[in-house]
Amino acid sequence: MTLYGMIFSICFFLIVSFFFSPHTVDYANETESSEKIRIPVKKTAASVVENTKAPEQESPEMTAFYHKVEQTMTNGAKSFNGDVGMTYVDLATGKQISVNGTTEFYSASTIKVPLAMMIADKVQSGSLKWDDQLIFNEKEDYEDGTGIIINDIQPKYSLRTLQEYSITYSDNIAKNMLYDTFGGDVEAKKALYAHFLQKETEWDDAKFTSEDAAKILKILYKEKATNPEYQTIYDYMKNTVFHERMDTPTTSGKVAHKIGSYAGFLHDIGILETEQPFILTVFTNGQTDAGIPFIASVTDQLWSVQSNDYPKK
Repeated sequence: MTLYGMIFSICFFLIVSFFFSPHTVDYANETESSEKIRIPVKKTAASVVENTKAPEQESPEMTAFYHKVEQTMTNGAKSFNGDVGMTYVDLATGKQISVNGTTEFYSASTIKVPLAMMIADKVQSGSLKWDDQLIFNEKEDYEDGTGIIINDIQPKYSLRTLQEYSITYSDNIAKNMLYDTFGGDVEAKKALYAHFLQKETEWDDAKFTSEDAAKILKILYKEKATNPEYQTIYDYMKNTVFHERMDTPTTSGKVAHKIGSYAGFLHDIGILETEQPFILTVFTNGQTDAGIPFIASVTDQLWSVQSNDYPKK
């Protein structure tokens, strides 16, 4: 064989070995596999961009409407001789407007709403049952103030009864007995703050802002459609015996609310059932009973704005 023939044979052999060797096939499959892995990553990235896309711009009519809501709240706050924190949430759009929304107030009995929600969650998880009998402990559970248990204290009560009394009658003894299921009031408050507000508490008597309360009511409103126990809490709030503050002649029968009172701290948090429902949380700290008519007045004003000025579709 000539020298050129030998060179041609060697080259031909190398070419054939390259294309048909196992290494070539493995490399091709690895590349294909890598491309397949990258596909869902690209889809995830696109999905993230879509989820963080800026919301649609408000119409001029909605902007003007929300400005009127804000002005109503601002003017109301200026008229009150004391401290005020207010938050409004349009449940149709999620729009939130606050005046001093991050100012902290002693929570008083408004804390009974997230407590009831935590009890309902415990029942759903199976750690409690509604027919469980809780024993009254005078040292731990007795408390003066609102409620009906104080008038005829029994040795024990069902969990369901305590849940209803805590919201409907704002019963303080019922509240304390519900706290016992967490190991006491401090542990209960820590648990509900971490669960609903992603906050820690370092004080015995936890504080709320109007925005904290609005966040809790948004959860209650959103989940009550699929959570019968949250719906029951909502119904207790609608049927409360306290017909004052957000429960006015204008809103009667169309508001689910929970009042809170302690010294000059007079609050109310509620969901108002206008054609376009909205949340309103009002916290006050003023002289004597000044917060009661103030909350009623602000509620009626915002009810009127929401009912008469909300832009029609």
